[in-house]
Amino acid sequence: MTVVTFSLFGFSTPGRRLWAFSQMGLAKPSLRKTRDLSFFKLMGTGAGAGFSTRPNFGVYTLLAEWPSLDIARERIRSAASLAGYRRTADRMATVYLEPVSTRGRWDGHEFDIAPDAPAQRLPLVAMTRATIRPSKLARFWRRVPAISDAVDREPAKSFMIGTGEIPWLHQVTFSLWQSAEEMERFARDSATHGEAVRRAYQDDWFSEYCFTRFNLLSVDGEWEGLTELAQSAHTPAAAQAENQPPEPRPEAARLASAH
Repeated sequence: MTVVTFSLFGFSTPGRRLWAFSQMGLAKPSLRKTRDLSFFKLMGTGAGAGFSTRPNFGVYTLLAEWPSLDIARERIRSAASLAGYRRTADRMATVYLEPVSTRGRWDGHEFDIAPDAPAQRLPLVAMTRATIRPSKLARFWRRVPAISDAVDREPAKSFMIGTGEIPWLHQVTFSLWQSAEEMERFARDSATHGEAVRRAYQDDWFSEYCFTRFNLLSVDGEWEGLTELAQSAHTPAAAQAENQPPEPRPEAARLASAH
């Protein structure tokens, strides 16, 4: 079973932040040599919830794809390529995920979905990534402050953060929801995000996009908005990955087709 990890690293002091910023280039050769790591993206964040043209030099993220849950846990815990992050970060959390559906590609990569992938379960984990056409940058980013404010006020989300590889050109949204209806309402019907999505597809703002859904397997570490999810980490998908019989749970409601 392919497992995707989403790790967050927090840095509080100027020296630690300078180190983290330098790793955006320096860490990649080592990450490419990491055993069993088939795909990764090391990313920065924006101010606030991450949706901003102003960078946040205190928070960085790593998305990675591994062949199994056990291997993913072991590499996050002990891989030499991540030793500096484990040593330098003031806080760190990793979300372990099982891909259940995907549409589009990320830098040419398509996430591996098992033929027998289960239906998505609560909490709903969603990730969207878009490459914005340079000619559309001004129109896209004019809408972002209002979307960021809406994210901050949105009571239905469990967690949401904006991140990306290259400032302004790439935007990634990673979010967790306790209700498919609330996620769909925000994604499609909100006056800010919903309208931006409609305009993006109507006016062809994106040169590439990837829209992926996951089951939550487990959460390691502590991060505001994620720590409480650790209590529900032993999901049916995690139990299945560990060859334990999963507890029966109803299928999640239909997912939004666009974030």
